[in-house]
Parts: sequence; structure tokens; C-alpha cells
Amino acid sequence: MSRERPHSPPPRDPATDAARGTLRDALGALGNLALLAGSAKVGSKAIAGVLPDVLASSGPLRDALHTLLGSLRPYIRNSDVLKELLEFASPLIDDLEGELATRMDEPFRTPERLGLDRFLGGLSRELDAIQSLIELLEVAAIESAFPFKVSDLLRQRLPSSPSGRRPQRRFTARLSVTEPLPEVLLKPRAFATLVSATAELASAPDGTPGISIAYQGGATEVYVSRAAASGEELVVWGYGVIPPSDSAIRAAADLAEVDFVEGEGGILLRLRNL
Repeated sequence: MSRERPHSPPPRDPATDAARGTLRDALGALGNLALLAGSAKVGSKAIAGVLPDVLASSGPLRDALHTLLGSLRPYIRNSDVLKELLEFASPLIDDLEGELATRMDEPFRTPERLGLDRFLGGLSRELDAIQSLIELLEVAAIESAFPFKVSDLLRQRLPSSPSGRRPQRRFTARLSVTEPLPEVLLKPRAFATLVSATAELASAPDGTPGISIAYQGGATEVYVSRAAASGEELVVWGYGVIPPSDSAIRAAADLAEVDFVEGEGGILLRLRNL
């Protein structure tokens, strides 16, 4: 196997970096408002004081999504996935603006906050899932490849506490490994995130997916089954499954040089020779 590393990723773009920060801050503010609205310990007056800031952030949030998705266009062969993400996100932001504008035009008493926490919670989770898919596409597009043993990589990275994102659930997968496994060139962060996203996509909300690793036919394969009864327990963080998830995960696999093959019992991820 060649150990030559690919060229360095492209230089950072200030506009894209700023858009990431805007998206992160806006979703953080929205998530905090959802928590406040659902807390019996927080008064309506305190919640009403936060509404203007969250409403004001919705326009920059929309602009940031356009910028980030536009920055991915040169890398993705099938731009339909970018359109799918934008078409899913735009009505959510429209709903957010409409709901908050209505709330600001009325006295915000306790009866008026009924249902607000559920509305904001669901919307916040869906927008967080969009952010996670965009990050997956970004890292799959620009990350450099390094030699790793897949089983070691997944044991190290999948249980790691998330940084900068809010996971929606923590679940257990069962890992089985057929030795020997060679080191292979792969994009480490992209591949680990791809496996965790695939496990969440393949499994039921309360299920325990299986992750089986083997070297077959001259390539390393990771098979993610929808359920597994045996194997080494491995913690996995989930960031939500939304309608564009399948398309985005497939596009990320292609960017990471991984074949994505879905079957009745699960999904096969086959590492291409880089």
C-alpha cells in the first residue's frame, strides 16, 4: 500500500469560517431558548427577553446555510443533496421567524408559552442535524488521508465526547473484528463520523446496531447491521436522522472514497484504495 499522503487541504476561506461561527451561535441560542421554554423554573418574562435576539439571528442563520452549502458545491458530484438540505432547512427557519414574530406581538404570559418548548425543541433538533450533516460533508471533502487500522480508529473515535455539537442521543453498537486487518489510507475524522452516522441511520431509535470489520477481496469492509446480539460494546453518539440524511451520508461516503452499499440487513462501507 502506498503511504504517500494527498495534497494539503485548500486554504481556509474567511467567509466560510464566519458562516460556521454564525450557524453555531444561532443554533446555540435557539437550543438555549428551547431549554428555557421547557423549564418550569424560568419565568415567562425571562423567556420573552430572549426572543428578540433569537429572532434577529434567523436571517444570518439562513445566510450562513447558503454560504456553507455553496462552499461545498465544487466538491460534490451530485448537487441535489445540497438542494435537498437547503429545501429542508428553509421552511424550518421560516417557521421559526413566524412563530417568534407572533410571540413578540402578543403579551407573553404563561398560557402563551404552552407548546413553545415542543415547537422549539423539535425545530432545534432538526437544524442541529443539518449542521452535523454539513460538517460531515465538509470534513469528507477536505480532510487529508492517513494510514490507520480501522478497528483501532473506531474504538478511539466513536466513544469520544462530542466537541462543539449537541448530540441527540447516545447509543450502543456491537463491534466485531476479523483479524488480521491491515492499515489503510483513510480520512480519519470523516470515516469515523461516517460510520457513526451510518449506524444511527441503519438502526432503530432504541436498537443496537452491529459494526463488523473484515479484510475481504483486497479491501477493508465495515458492515453496519441494523441489529446485533453479540460483539464488543462500543458507545456511539447520534446527531439525529432527518429526510436528507441518507443522501448526505451517501455523498459524504463518496467524498471520503468509500463505497456505500445498502442492503436489506444493513449497510456496507467499503474503503477504496487511495
